[in-house]
Amino acid sequence: MKILIIRILIALLVAMSILSCRREIEAEEKLDDAGIVYEKKPLWQVASTSNIKDDPGGGILQSFVTDESVLSTYASVPTDHKPEIVLLSASTGQRKWIWNDVLREQDAIRISRNDVIRYQNRLFYNYGPRNYCIDLSTGQSIWRRNRDRTTMNGVTYGLGPIYFTRGTPNAVARIEGMQDRIYRGDIRTGDEVEVATPAYNKKKWKTNTNWRGFVGVIADAAPVLNGTDTLLIVTYSEPSVNRNEYEAYLGLYNQNKQEWVYDHKPLKADWKDGFNSSWLTIVDDKIFTILNRAVACSNWRTGELLWLNVLPGGAQIPTPIENKYLAVFSLDARLFLLDINTGETIWEKNREIMAVTNQMYYDQGVLYYLTKTLNAVEIPSGRKLWSILAPTTNRLDGDFWGFVVGRPGQNGQKGRIFTRTGYHTYCFEAIK
Repeated sequence: MKILIIRILIALLVAMSILSCRREIEAEEKLDDAGIVYEKKPLWQVASTSNIKDDPGGGILQSFVTDESVLSTYASVPTDHKPEIVLLSASTGQRKWIWNDVLREQDAIRISRNDVIRYQNRLFYNYGPRNYCIDLSTGQSIWRRNRDRTTMNGVTYGLGPIYFTRGTPNAVARIEGMQDRIYRGDIRTGDEVEVATPAYNKKKWKTNTNWRGFVGVIADAAPVLNGTDTLLIVTYSEPSVNRNEYEAYLGLYNQNKQEWVYDHKPLKADWKDGFNSSWLTIVDDKIFTILNRAVACSNWRTGELLWLNVLPGGAQIPTPIENKYLAVFSLDARLFLLDINTGETIWEKNREIMAVTNQMYYDQGVLYYLTKTLNAVEIPSGRKLWSILAPTTNRLDGDFWGFVVGRPGQNGQKGRIFTRTGYHTYCFEAIK
């Protein structure tokens, strides 16, 4: 009899424990009738501005996370719209340091796609022709450099301690217009040297008076290792003979041999949308680029076009998933999942009002992205799991934007998702 009573008591305790856990989960998350989480309690949230009543912070569209830290921005004086770089503890959100040691007082902090590179304990930050190296431990400037050149945007690629960027020397730009060169720099010292210039068609430029300010603009110059050689995949644009038309070209430069493997290769001869920002993405021998509303896949070793998928609106943020899929946003408020080998559309989601961001984040079968809400969708099924509203009491702070980045789970624990609004940076427990 005693054994039976003990078993009943144990069963009651287990049931109470399960009920208690379930209530705790319900308090942490709220689901709609379709089972989509629309409200979730963050693990932490910290202010991204010193005035959370009226003035937001900003300036960051792409972040990174390590085991200990996550990059964001903070506005000490929000009214001047000049945020600083801030490094936060990934565990608590506590600010480790704040940096705003810019060369020109009027420069605002702006972190977009490939504006920052990490190397060991250094953070390289690019803003147009001005480059900085910051000590990740202390937040102090290691060096600062102002380059005498003009750049359309500051996209930079790193390979170990070396970075590659591009621009036009001011003396050339004033006479002939934009005629970008590729530069190689050292994150440790800030020293830079000119590497190469694509074979722009200057004859076309000289006979077309409509384009005197634009000879050729490099969108991306990304390094890949091929045995012992460093190759640079280069995407660039030239004006067409017709006004408001552009031509997109590919090049492959062998830095060790100081020669072009191929150059001035049309991505697609009859396509007259050049690279604004090509969003160059490399997966094995494939590169993915964007020409306004078209997503293109090419073999970077040969420059051969493998497929082209024309979307209804401008395409952004190509995100490869497990060498099988490519997630892409369209500016007409759609999210697409494409087959990475064929370009075929597997599914599309309409009415995904895209937030201002340069990032999506994928981990363990789940794609996280921002559309003013924090979303999560199962890959490859497309089943929506999250559409979370920002947990805030400030009506001006209601939309997620800026960045979404994550950290995989460790030691059996769930991962972490980091994102922000104009007023706060947040950390959430991931789905897996």
